[in-house]
Amino acid sequence: MNTDKRFWVGLILFSILIVGICFLPYLFTNYSWFDLDFSDSGEVGDTIGGIMGPFIAIAASILTFLAFWVQYQANIEQKRQFTAAQEKQENDNIERDRTWKIERFEGRFYELLRLHKANINEINIGDRVKGRKSFVPMFSELRLCFNTVTEMMNAATKAEKKKHQYANINPLSLAYTIFFFGIGVQSEKQYVPNLSSGELHLFKDVKSRLIDIQDAYDQYVVESPDAKFFVHNQSVNGDYNDKTVEIFYYPFEGHMNILGHYFRHIFQTVNYVLSQKFLKEDEMYGYIKTFRAQISNFEQLMLYYNSLAWFQNEWHTIFTDYRFIKNLPLKLADFSLTPETYFKKDIIRLRKQGIEMFEVYE
Repeated sequence: MNTDKRFWVGLILFSILIVGICFLPYLFTNYSWFDLDFSDSGEVGDTIGGIMGPFIAIAASILTFLAFWVQYQANIEQKRQFTAAQEKQENDNIERDRTWKIERFEGRFYELLRLHKANINEINIGDRVKGRKSFVPMFSELRLCFNTVTEMMNAATKAEKKKHQYANINPLSLAYTIFFFGIGVQSEKQYVPNLSSGELHLFKDVKSRLIDIQDAYDQYVVESPDAKFFVHNQSVNGDYNDKTVEIFYYPFEGHMNILGHYFRHIFQTVNYVLSQKFLKEDEMYGYIKTFRAQISNFEQLMLYYNSLAWFQNEWHTIFTDYRFIKNLPLKLADFSLTPETYFKKDIIRLRKQGIEMFEVYE
């Protein structure tokens, strides 16, 4: 039996007792009991008064206790209600504060997405390719730079490789540097002084080959001014192979002005999301997923190779735990370290959690 029920049962029993005590004088003075006459109310009154006095005092004490008990219970209930109301108000304040933070965050986040779209629309390479489509020929140019670097490395004699420590050269890093900054007097000032002696020796051979490709492009444009692109490494019978490249613009002039700003904006936008500590993990992933939806497959290819060449640590968590390059076309990322090889441990780790890092495996 709970406290409330015990209280009410006791109160009822006590009330019955009080009522019974009140009727005792009437019963004793108006009726005879067992041939005993108590009609003399004076003696009876004294007797009853002497006997009932302590009981009445006890009853009064009990009533006083019950009054305090009721007040005590009322105070507890009032305190409970006050605490509950205070907690509700605090929770409401926290929720309002969180809602305000989300609204402010989303305003900035969607503004960053708008700026990303504007950055894409402003891309213009030699008035030949513009906008998002530019990433397709840029990726082909990067692949061509890498193939040229590896070709020149393989063509060197064993003595040259040993003398210039070709084993210490990262072909992707060198190829990406050339692709990013370009060749030419002004472009080379930004990276050639920082090359190792081995890289500098290899660069001279690579540059000579790249200039040959530039000259071939120039000649083709003069001969075919209406052509949309120049085909490099096309076989005699006109068939394409894995080394064939369609060049849509004058190559190897560098893309620092385009890609530098582009990559920085993406990195800062993602980290802006990750810096919002009031967001839950699934909410962060949701916003990053929204951003990822704005990035094409070839853009993700360029992000992957930018990371692999220069910024592996900076992008690693973003690529793996938040799967920012989930739509990466794996079959095209077939030079240098492939994503399956580079992310092997992360693919296994995520797969144990029931998560596929790349869309192609879902």
